[in-house]
Amino acid sequence: MNLSNEVEKQGLLIELESIQSRGITIFIDGIPSSPLTVTDALYVNDSDSFMRDYVMDEKGEWKELRFDRVKDR
Repeated sequence: MNLSNEVEKQGLLIELESIQSRGITIFIDGIPSSPLTVTDALYVNDSDSFMRDYVMDEKGEWKELRFDRVKDR
């Protein structure tokens, strides 16, 4: 991994830690996960693509951040 990717990876980790600290649950492929687990999964699986999904509760408040693997058909 080059320096640019390391900087991006570190930025994502900081972003996800901040999100989790606000009480928002983070999932990857439907499994509750830590910021480090999600960051590693996104940067280790270069061939896989993930889509972010922001889930709101009935009041419109952000409650979950989901990363779901996008599969080719």
